[in-house]
Amino acid sequence: MQLPALSGSIRLVIVVGLIALLGSCHQPPAAYQPASSSAAASAGDSAWVGRNRQRLYVQAYRNTQVSAHPVLVVVVHGDAPFNKPGYQYAFAKQVAAKHADVVAVGLLRPGYTDPQGHRSAGIRGEAVGDNYTPEVIRAVAGGMAQLKRRYKARRVVAVGHSGGAAIVADVLAQYPAAVDAALLASCPCDVPRWRQHMQQLHGGAVWEQPVTSLSPQALVPKVSRTVPVTLVVGTADSVTPVRLSWAYWRALHQQNPTTKFVTLAGLEHEILFAPTVHQELAHLLQIR
Repeated sequence: MQLPALSGSIRLVIVVGLIALLGSCHQPPAAYQPASSSAAASAGDSAWVGRNRQRLYVQAYRNTQVSAHPVLVVVVHGDAPFNKPGYQYAFAKQVAAKHADVVAVGLLRPGYTDPQGHRSAGIRGEAVGDNYTPEVIRAVAGGMAQLKRRYKARRVVAVGHSGGAAIVADVLAQYPAAVDAALLASCPCDVPRWRQHMQQLHGGAVWEQPVTSLSPQALVPKVSRTVPVTLVVGTADSVTPVRLSWAYWRALHQQNPTTKFVTLAGLEHEILFAPTVHQELAHLLQIR
């Protein structure tokens, strides 16, 4: 959903209210960069998946040891209110370098433009939780399915950060055959509660505008009872507070005991490159 034109005062509120919503680092923090992050991974393959309104840009990285049927990891970035997201590619490259028999793909969400100027089809929205629509979920799920066929993958592990985590969680519910395991980092899993939190925290009528986004919390009954799901959140995250991930985990865990909840003490919203996130992803990759 594309929100109507906003006044200067409301746009100022958005700037103040969303400045914490980074979710768009073009490179991982220096502290999280492994010394040999590219030693075991190929250069990124620039490619497109989907057609017309569902055409999405991706960058794919292969581990140097890849079988005929590797594990596919698909990384979905956050809402990126003020920047052009490219960190999904950097994370995918790290994953491919760390894990044998893996093809890792950074996916550019519908309507977004990356730092190199590639643009995925679709409506970007205003980065206020209005971009998790059925159309977006369908495009992302379709892209995952096409990538699975392209690389003849035996399993698909989806990784979502911030708004990307909400999208991955929605894919789990709406298209359960698309994903075999998922890692959700800094998830605004209850979209109405998250938007209310942001409105209370920063103010602004933009948070009260109606949206057509799908909320993962409301879709829990549709998620497979066997798909492994891990939620990771920083205890100091003021953007997507722990309680949002906890509530989603608690509801999902009641029907799916494989669901896991991990907190990172003292960390804020930008946790995707944290060592613990890589460790939790490694556990998901090892599942047969």
